[in-house]
Amino acid sequence: MSELSEQKKKKHIKIWGIPMLRLHSPFWQNVIIGILIGLTAGLYVALNLLGAGGGKPNSAQTVQVVNALLCAVWFFSACFGGTMLNLVGPAITACLGVIGYIIYVGSLWYFDATGKQGFPIFAGVCIGISAGLIFVTMGYIAMSYSEEQDRGAFITMSTNLQAVGSVVGGIIPLIINRNATTTAGVPAAVYIVFIVMMCIGAVMAFLLMPPSKIIRADGTKVGRVVARSFIEELKANLEIFRDWKLLIMIPAFLPAECFLVYGGSVNAHHNNLRARSLFSFMSVVLQIPCGYGLQRILDHKAWKRRTRALLGLAIVGTPLMAAWVWEMVRVRDYDRLNPPNTPLDWSDPDFGPIFVLFMLNWISGSLWQYIILYYLGCLTNSPRKSANYAGVFRGILGAGEAICFGLDSIQVPYIKEAAVIFAFYATGVLVFLYLGLYHIRETEYFAGEEDVVIPKHVLEERDMKVETGSDEGKAA
Repeated sequence: MSELSEQKKKKHIKIWGIPMLRLHSPFWQNVIIGILIGLTAGLYVALNLLGAGGGKPNSAQTVQVVNALLCAVWFFSACFGGTMLNLVGPAITACLGVIGYIIYVGSLWYFDATGKQGFPIFAGVCIGISAGLIFVTMGYIAMSYSEEQDRGAFITMSTNLQAVGSVVGGIIPLIINRNATTTAGVPAAVYIVFIVMMCIGAVMAFLLMPPSKIIRADGTKVGRVVARSFIEELKANLEIFRDWKLLIMIPAFLPAECFLVYGGSVNAHHNNLRARSLFSFMSVVLQIPCGYGLQRILDHKAWKRRTRALLGLAIVGTPLMAAWVWEMVRVRDYDRLNPPNTPLDWSDPDFGPIFVLFMLNWISGSLWQYIILYYLGCLTNSPRKSANYAGVFRGILGAGEAICFGLDSIQVPYIKEAAVIFAFYATGVLVFLYLGLYHIRETEYFAGEEDVVIPKHVLEERDMKVETGSDEGKAA
């Protein structure tokens, strides 16, 4: 018996804090989905920074149409992606989530060569479906495969790996444009490399496993998933829209990615090419260590979960509010119809403050999504419910981005656009403050969720508290 237990321990030895490679471990499943997010959404951001397909007479119109289609389809695919995931499992869902990105990159290559917009418009629908599916899978694994004490680490890892994908791809436009006053075309080799990387991701997706096959270090499974019919899954998905805690979060979900649209528009209006490339590159680089810093707070073992949630909200919400107030002050006199004759360059004396504002806006906007996922993860440990929570969040996020694209396309004054985004963020901060104060409990393991398997150490800790007569033990 002792030899068997020793062998089990060896399987879970950590090197520099990282568990040894074991595909059916929660940690490595989260690494895999993080890599897939980097190879899809991460490279998507990098490719758009390259100006792929640009320079054609109808490129601006095509980009607007594709983005509108992407976000509209994304809303529906994300909102009901949980149904798909619970039916076919994470592997097939993630694979389908990658394929749309491959089609999209191929369509930009085609558009760059021919200038015909039919294929890119079709690809906008495909990537809209795929974006919903891949992000639902990411949120599902980060929230339901992690233990409550490690939830911040799982969310940070998968989201930061997306940023790593953007960094890897973003090095290219920075190098190309470091001395450029005009934009250069994208070589075919770039499209080919991105497509090959995404194809590798589509194959990697089949390494993902359902909760019933994921084994924690203590030998327990992550969850029990009983097969249900499509109608049953769809009903469960629709039922989630009656969850009032989820519904009051909608104002926080809506602006969660608007900073990408707004920031890109102001960046193009005010800054020259190499300054824009530097802004875009440095923002995703700095997001990574800031994300890990936030994770240290969200997973701090010595603090109660409510304390961690509120501290995380304060650390992200304060600079977020400051950034958007500063943004409204900065753009109050901007005229969208009359861009500056001499765009800002990184050698100009005004570059420093604008750089700080862009970093503050981008990083706090990115970390806002970490906070959303953490709060959602505080409300459930159920794999099924996590899938539906992640889907609704990503669906509403896509709807908010679509609205922002629409406002931007009709050239609403920047100060009005910034004010609306600020109002939604401010409402979101108040909603999370309320939830953090009154509705985040120390654990949800004993909430009676049927598809959740409680880790052994949690049961042991509860039994010890009961024996010692602590209030927490009696409540559990």
